[in-house]
Amino acid sequence: MDASLQSHPVYTELPNRYTIRERDGKRELICSESPSIAVRIERSLSISAQAVRKSPAGSIYLDGAAQDGPFLDVERHVYNLDHHQGCVRSFTLATCEQAMVVVRKGLDLQGRDWVVYANEPDLDTVLAIWVLLNHIHVNDEDAEIRSRIMPLVRLQGTIDAHGLEMQELCGFPPEFREKIYAEIEQLRAREVEYKKEGKWQEIEFLEYTAGLLRAVDALVYSSQHFEGALEVEELARAEIGDRSLAIVCRSETGIYEVEHHLRRLHGKRLGLIILQKSPQSYTLRQVDPFLPGNLEGVYEQLNLVDSAAGTRRSGNRWGGSTEIGGSPRATDTGLTAQQIAAACAAAYRKPTPVKRAGSILMSVLECAAVMLGPMIALYLLGLWIEPEFPPANEIFHRIGTFTTLLCLMGGALLLVTSRKAPKLYGLCAPAGWDWLYLLPLGLFGGLLGGAWGYAALFAGKISLLEHSWKEFVIALAFPAAGEVLYRGLVHGALAQNFRIQKSGEEWFLSWPVSISTLLYVLWSFVPMLPFYSTTLPLKLAGTLLFGLAAALARERSESLVPPLIMHWFALVVLFLLWS
Repeated sequence: MDASLQSHPVYTELPNRYTIRERDGKRELICSESPSIAVRIERSLSISAQAVRKSPAGSIYLDGAAQDGPFLDVERHVYNLDHHQGCVRSFTLATCEQAMVVVRKGLDLQGRDWVVYANEPDLDTVLAIWVLLNHIHVNDEDAEIRSRIMPLVRLQGTIDAHGLEMQELCGFPPEFREKIYAEIEQLRAREVEYKKEGKWQEIEFLEYTAGLLRAVDALVYSSQHFEGALEVEELARAEIGDRSLAIVCRSETGIYEVEHHLRRLHGKRLGLIILQKSPQSYTLRQVDPFLPGNLEGVYEQLNLVDSAAGTRRSGNRWGGSTEIGGSPRATDTGLTAQQIAAACAAAYRKPTPVKRAGSILMSVLECAAVMLGPMIALYLLGLWIEPEFPPANEIFHRIGTFTTLLCLMGGALLLVTSRKAPKLYGLCAPAGWDWLYLLPLGLFGGLLGGAWGYAALFAGKISLLEHSWKEFVIALAFPAAGEVLYRGLVHGALAQNFRIQKSGEEWFLSWPVSISTLLYVLWSFVPMLPFYSTTLPLKLAGTLLFGLAAALARERSESLVPPLIMHWFALVVLFLLWS
């Protein structure tokens, strides 16, 4: 930080409220008391008049960053505070004065996220940034802060718009004007020096701005203004409901003291607080009773994605009342602050029809890719090695290779997809025992031909010892690949956007169960096409029954283990009956 900007006697007594972070590949400056406002200063930034009108909502351009006249697009929440183009400069307030006017006239800087754009940090621009970032103090009922910052803004605005010789237009008495001008010269000293030395375009603009903002603080605030102020560090945030915020934060004080502090910063936008008590322990509090849901949905989502949380019957889970709760007590959470914020946002966000349709389409495509990949590979392998062998029989001729490829592709895709939320895809221990009710249905469907079995094991009256170990490996791996694909990948992808059953609660047929079952039935018969036999309808019914039982067992237990046990159990019984 610039040493010359730290010369004010109370400078070191004030808290450092301005920090620089990187988000979305962009460096930006934020103030701890205005966390919804981010400042980006990009050298030579110049947005065309056409482009600036189409800027994302929540954009504020300062002092020439946009090639357009000053305007307030209230409907789209896009503003250009400027006095260069598209205006009569002599009759237009400077940028810092425009910022003061819009703030004092009620510009809501807490109701949404804002990004402030500038192309260089001259004093006019920095004062405008200071006013925006300190809008809470500027709008305080006590006019003390306004009485200190307004003379700086008024005189600098007059000088910037009309020149040094027009200082008297500010209307200050001569002695007071000289005092304020001396403070402006103090603030501009380093800028003047950099420009004189030709180094202005070489400095780090955000670092310079942060230092200059603190220097303005030193002129406006005293250390008493921040006595007793809470230190609350924001770790992550997410938008929930109708522009409400879930704030993940850290503080040495309790949840109710933090709530009071955050309400001051975010106003009515504050919806949910997640307070870090220790590195992996959190307290949750829903402060907005009008959100579209309560903490029950948040607990469910967090338990679904948190690998450290137990199963549904475990006591080591996220939980509590509908208004206040916490993370797992025994192990704490395995989630980061960003993951917690994302899970909270997902809990309050109802999936749109487009998103649901997209998850169905993605499931169908993933299923097709995993099934067709090994089939195409075997077909090409057959053409290369044994061109005289009928290509249609390649899967049965090379079932070991097919099973290996199916396991590799399905397993790899599951590991990549589930790395952030393994429990969502069934990679956990089973919850409850009500899935056992489905075992007879699964066994019956499997005996009718619904289970994925290795035909060589049922080729004749062969004893157990007469089979090779490779045949048993295939017999175990082949159905495991099916469970990973249909009850793991497909069901997990759909469960994020559709209501599913819970262990010990009501029974119903969910969309993830229905769709994963239909895909299981479809792809169980694709390798056999275009052949038909008299037993095909019976096998079709068996596949449907088994697929339905396995999918329900997966959903009720939250785990891949029960459907896999069901699959293997059906094959064992079938083998014993055939042997």
